[in-house]
Amino acid sequence: MSDSGTRVAIAKAAALLAPCRRLLLLAGAGLSADAGVPTFRGEGGVWNEYRAEDLASADGFARDPETVWDWYRERRLHIAGCEPHAGQRAVALLQQHFPAARVQIATTNEDDLLERAGVRDVVHIHGSLFTTRCTACPWSDDDHVDNALSLMPCPCCGAAVRPGSVWFGEALPRSALDHLHDFAPDGCLVIGSSCLVQPAAGIPIDIQEHGYPVVEINPEATPLSPVVSCSIRGLARDLLPPLTDLLTSSIVRDQARRQA
Repeated sequence: MSDSGTRVAIAKAAALLAPCRRLLLLAGAGLSADAGVPTFRGEGGVWNEYRAEDLASADGFARDPETVWDWYRERRLHIAGCEPHAGQRAVALLQQHFPAARVQIATTNEDDLLERAGVRDVVHIHGSLFTTRCTACPWSDDDHVDNALSLMPCPCCGAAVRPGSVWFGEALPRSALDHLHDFAPDGCLVIGSSCLVQPAAGIPIDIQEHGYPVVEINPEATPLSPVVSCSIRGLARDLLPPLTDLLTSSIVRDQARRQA
């Protein structure tokens, strides 16, 4: 897409989303990848000899908990060295300044870059990389400072602890899905998501089928691209700042109000 074509597409996206009063931002791996976070496992990494199921499943943890924890500690350390990019900071600005409307951010990413960018109340559909929780009781706690909690048994019951991520074969947190259902979005911006994994992939489709606008930002086409209201090719870090500028513009707001 040419520069002029991108500008036209961003303007179209802003016009579609400006009337929304409950805007959902659904962020996938592409949003974090722009900040240097590998998409699951980086090319050429020492972890590529392992199957994903060996590193992120209850069975894999039962077989070799130390290897699983070594992988999670390395991921935590890597992400701690990443910084939020302009697109993630734009999401925080949109949440703060989108007028007369609520903006809810949900993500399948496990990192904390959105929070560090200033985004509030992020719904982590697949759990949080920086949470350590008990394998036997409800105890959990934030462990982003030094991984200390990952090195000791549960302080409540003495059982082994595990990462707080949702693993293969596990149900997504009911509280996260209920929160998104109760939010009842009337528009959706999908950022950097392949839209292949359910149930998250079905959320924008459901919103679209109810007659609300869905805008997609992704460097490549996805299964969602042919059916959404507007699909823009490009990186989130490049496209979100100008889109946020338009969505918080008084001119765009006035145009949306007149069309409503």
